[in-house]
Amino acid sequence: MKRAALAVAVLGLAGVAFAAYAVWKTFPRESGEVRIAGHAAPISIEIDAHGVPTIRARSIPDAMFGLGYVHAKDRLWQMEFQRRVGAGRLAEILGRNLIPADSFLRTVGFRRAAVASWKSLSPEARRLMEAYARGVNAFLESSDARPIEFRLLRVSPEPWRAVDSLAWGKMMAWDLAGNARDEIRLARFARAVGAERARELLPVAASEPTIVTDEDWRGGSAPATLPPAADLWLPAASWATLARSFDSLSPLGFGGEDLGSNSWVLAGSRTASGRPILANDPHLGLRVPSVWYLASLEAPGYSASGATLPGLPGVIIGHNSRIAWGLTSLEPDVQDLFVEDVDPGDPSRYRHRGEWRSFESRTETIAVRGGRDESVTIRASVHGPVVSGVLDGAHALGGAVALRWTGLDDGDRTPEAFFAIGTARNWIEFLAGARLLGGPPQNLIYADVEGHIGYTASGSMPIRPRADGRLPVSGAGPDDWSGTVSFDDLPRVLDPPRGYIVAANNRVASDAYPNSFGLEWAEPYRARRITSRILERPKLNADDVAAIQLDRRSLQADELLPLLLDTVPGDAASRDALERLRRWNREMSPDSSAASIYAAWFVELAKMPQDELKDIPRGRTRGRFLIQALSTNSAWCDDVRTPWVETCAVFKAATLKDAVASLTFAFGPDPAAWRWQRLHHARFPHDVFDKVRGLRRLFDLEAGQGGDGSTVNVGAFRQDGSFDMTDGPSYRQVVDLADPSRARFMFPPGQSGNVFDGRYRDLLPEWRAGTMFELGSGTPVKTLVLAP
Repeated sequence: MKRAALAVAVLGLAGVAFAAYAVWKTFPRESGEVRIAGHAAPISIEIDAHGVPTIRARSIPDAMFGLGYVHAKDRLWQMEFQRRVGAGRLAEILGRNLIPADSFLRTVGFRRAAVASWKSLSPEARRLMEAYARGVNAFLESSDARPIEFRLLRVSPEPWRAVDSLAWGKMMAWDLAGNARDEIRLARFARAVGAERARELLPVAASEPTIVTDEDWRGGSAPATLPPAADLWLPAASWATLARSFDSLSPLGFGGEDLGSNSWVLAGSRTASGRPILANDPHLGLRVPSVWYLASLEAPGYSASGATLPGLPGVIIGHNSRIAWGLTSLEPDVQDLFVEDVDPGDPSRYRHRGEWRSFESRTETIAVRGGRDESVTIRASVHGPVVSGVLDGAHALGGAVALRWTGLDDGDRTPEAFFAIGTARNWIEFLAGARLLGGPPQNLIYADVEGHIGYTASGSMPIRPRADGRLPVSGAGPDDWSGTVSFDDLPRVLDPPRGYIVAANNRVASDAYPNSFGLEWAEPYRARRITSRILERPKLNADDVAAIQLDRRSLQADELLPLLLDTVPGDAASRDALERLRRWNREMSPDSSAASIYAAWFVELAKMPQDELKDIPRGRTRGRFLIQALSTNSAWCDDVRTPWVETCAVFKAATLKDAVASLTFAFGPDPAAWRWQRLHHARFPHDVFDKVRGLRRLFDLEAGQGGDGSTVNVGAFRQDGSFDMTDGPSYRQVVDLADPSRARFMFPPGQSGNVFDGRYRDLLPEWRAGTMFELGSGTPVKTLVLAP
C-alpha cells in the first residue's frame, strides 16, 4: 500500500511538473540580448509594465523587423490563426467542420487578392513588409516558446511571408464591408413583404449631422434611387441558401452589424492647451487577444506610437512627433451581387453585354485534419467570384451569383498608405498617404502641432450607373460599375471655422454631394451626442475629451421612450417598471435597473416584424424602424398569426409584460437587482476555444458593462435574449498636440496573447473603468536587445 501511495504521489508530482514545464514554455524571453540575423544594427526593445514595447532602431526596416519580432513574441497563435483564415486553411488544423468556411474564403480569394496587391506595392513598401516578416521568422528561429494553443492543437507555426500580412489586411477590409449580406437580406424581405415594406424594415439613417458641410466642399446632383423589386430574379429559397454562406464566417468573428467607431478633433480655439486635441475609439469585434497591439517605434525618419495590428507592419492609428490621426469606417457600399445569366444548355457560359463568355474556373484542394482532402471548384465571372458555388445544393439556385468587391481589385496599396501616414509631417504629406488607401474606405481625421485640423474621406468606392447598391442586380452589363471615385473628388476639409470635426459613422455629406457612398450609415446618435458635449464648454482639455468617450446617454432612448410611456400596463410589475422608466435619465449606466428594463423591452419590441417574415432571419431590428412604426401606429404591430388585429397599444403592453417577466425570471422580482451590468456583458471569445467546453472558462473573458448601440461609450447588445455585447470600443486614444508624447491610450483585454500571462487580461478592469495610460512612461520594466 505504501508503495502504491508513493507511486501515485510520484506520478502526481510528475504531472504537476510537466504542467508547470508546459506553462513555462509558453513564456518567451523578454530581457537580455538575443543574437539573430535579418537586421542591420542592434534593436532595443523596452517593455513597460503593461507589456507595451518601445522599439528603438537605427533604420525604418529594422524598426519593422523589431515590430515583427514582438508581434510574434506576444501574439503568435493569433497571427497563425489569422494567416489560416486569410488563406482558407482552417480545416487543416480544426477538421472537416471548417470546410464550408475554407471553401468560402478560397472562393472570395482573399489570399489571391493579397498576391495581386503585392505586385502593386512600391519597392520601399515591399522592403518594409519583408523586414517585418524577417522579424517574425527571427523569433520563430531563435525561441522555442509557443502559446499553449499550438500544443493543445498539435500545430507548428510556419515561416511568415509578407503576403500573409496582406491577406489579413484583406480580411480586415471584409470585416468592415457587409453590403453583400445586406443586399441578400433586403431582397428576401422584399420577397416576403413587398419592396416598400422591406424599405421600412431597413430604413436609411437620418440625414443630419454630416461629417462635412456643404460649405466644406463643392458639388452637384443627388444619388440614384432604389431599383424596383422586379429586378430580383432568384427564388426566396435560393436567397436563404446564399445568405448562409455569408454567415459561415460568424464563428470566426466576422460580419458583425454593430461595428463602428467614434473620432473627433478640436482646433486649438476650443482647447485649454491652445493646440488641437484628437480622439478616436474604433468599435470592432471584441475578442481575446485584442485585434490591436500597442507599440512605439523610434527610428530615423519614423517616430510613431499607437495601435498596430498583429500580422501587419506599421502604426495604424496613433501619432508621431508632428501629427496625430484617427480612423472610423466610412460605411461605404463597396460590394454588389450580380446575378449572371447562365446558358441553360451550357452552364460553363454566361451572357454579358450581349455576348456569351466562359466562366473562369480553377480547382483548389483543402487539406482536412483527420480526413480526406476536399477539392473545391471555384468559378468567376467578369464581376468577380461566383459565391453561390461554395454552397451545398448550389445547383438549385437557378443561376450564378457573383460578388463584386473593391477589396479584390488589383492595385491596392493600403499598407503603403499607413507607412506614409506614419511618417507624414503635415497635411499635404498626410493626404499623400491617404491617397494610397484602397480598402476598407475610412474617415481619416487629422491634427498637427502647428494647430491645423482636418478630415478626408479615403478608399476605393464604386460608381454605379443606375442602382444604389441596396439590392442585387443583373449581370447583363448595364449595371456594371463605371469606375471608382477619384481621391481628388472625395470630401475633405482643413481648419473648418466651427473649430471641430466629428466622424462617428454618420453621413459624410448631404445628398447634394454628387458621388454616392451608399445608404447604410449608422444612426446619428453618437455624432449628435459628441457634438453636443463639445459645445457644452468653450474650452476642453484632454480629461474632458476622455470623459466624452465614456458618455452613456442614449439619444435613441430620448426618441423611442416617449412613444412607450403612454403604455397601459397589464399588471402591477409592468406598472412599476413603467414608472421607473418615467424617472429614468436615459443613462445606460452599469448599475441602472431602468436601463435593463428599457433594453429588455427593446428586445421584445424588436420581434415586431418576425410574424410576417416567418422563417427569414431578421437580423438586428433597427431602432429607427421601431420609432417609425410606433409613431404611426403601423400595421407592423399586428400579429398576422392571430385572427384579430392588434394595435400598437396592445403590442406595447404585451411586450412590456414579457420584458418584465424575463427580468424577473433572471434576477428575481426586486427591480433593484435588475442592474444593467448583470444583464449586459462584454464578451471576449477566444477564436477557437470559445466553442470548446472546459477550455472556454480558461480562455474566454467577460465583464459586466453599460451603454447600448446608440451611446458614445458604445455597448450594442444581441437581440437574442443573451444581451451579450460582442462589439465595442476596441481601442481608445486621446492626443493633445501640445505634447504628443503624453498621449493616452487604452484597449482591452491585454497586450499578451498568452493565457497564462497576467497581461492577457490586466487591462480589462481599467478599460471597463475608463482609465487610460501613456505609452512608455516611466522606467522600462524589461529591455531586450536584438543583436545582429
